[in-house]
Amino acid sequence: MQENKPNFHKEAIESSHADEPAFNVFLNENLVAEVRGSDPTKLTVIPMRELSNYEEDKLHEYIAAMLSNEEY
Repeated sequence: MQENKPNFHKEAIESSHADEPAFNVFLNENLVAEVRGSDPTKLTVIPMRELSNYEEDKLHEYIAAMLSNEEY
């Protein structure tokens, strides 16, 4: 049985720091977080709306997979 994962996607944005990548993460069409940085141990994740515990767990899985170029 295939898991029904939330539909996350990202869009690159201009960062306040020139050497730091930044992007917005959307759940369906709703902005849920702004993420800054490329080092998984030093990421800044700024929540934009409240998520359920399940959605929040999946958001972190999505960000980790995205940074490691794995398939989410």
